[in-house]
Amino acid sequence: MPSLRSLQSQIMDALLSGEPEPAAALVGMGGRPDAISPARRLGVYGNNVRANFLESLISSFPAVRRLVGEDYFRQLSRDYHRENPSRSGDLLHVGGAFAAYLARLHGADQYRYLADVARLEWLCEESLLAAEHPALDLERLRGVAPSAYGALRFELHPALRLFESQFPALRIWEANVASDAEPEPIDLRAGADCLAIARARLELKVHRLSRSEFAFLDGLRTGADFSTAIERAGACDAAFDAGEALRRFVAAEVIVDYEGSDDS
Repeated sequence: MPSLRSLQSQIMDALLSGEPEPAAALVGMGGRPDAISPARRLGVYGNNVRANFLESLISSFPAVRRLVGEDYFRQLSRDYHRENPSRSGDLLHVGGAFAAYLARLHGADQYRYLADVARLEWLCEESLLAAEHPALDLERLRGVAPSAYGALRFELHPALRLFESQFPALRIWEANVASDAEPEPIDLRAGADCLAIARARLELKVHRLSRSEFAFLDGLRTGADFSTAIERAGACDAAFDAGEALRRFVAAEVIVDYEGSDDS
């Protein structure tokens, strides 16, 4: 008699492959000769599993779906599902490896931009699902002496995600989610993207960044103090204005807290 693990694996393979017959013998008739056959029951359940998985991907990757077309997106969903079945009843997180999957499929061909568009869409999903955080307490920050600013470690909103791509991924994404009209062709050489994906007051915001602003926020994200983050930004652009960047990202509720100076 096969082990429980073997039984579960065979039934899972049948559900994901859409070929229930090999596992039908493992499913009884339930003591009723007029019951639905095991193969048909597995088929119905498998169809539901795959349909729910597909709907979750459609919700997370509308731009990719439009770019590749309905038929190919369904094929991608089936193949991706076989490699990345959900480990939970919650399907919100099943798209986490989809961008990497597309990069493996199309990383060296004319559709290599698809992985970056998928990565952008997934970061938007993560941002929407991340924890909330109140805005920075400006009165507290005003109490910090200017000489102490360099040692501060500013904290970013939990929903903040940084994104960079060699392609104009934001333009591609916007063109494919903003309307039902056929989008104009976009030159993939039109420029690289550096973006901050943020959520303020429960509203998703995408901010375009210069290379220096990206380096600044990435420094803060990785735990650098204010002085070190400024140095990293300055290495990209000697004219980087730290004060202006701080004001911009505090106002956008990207920077929401800090440690140092008045902390005990």
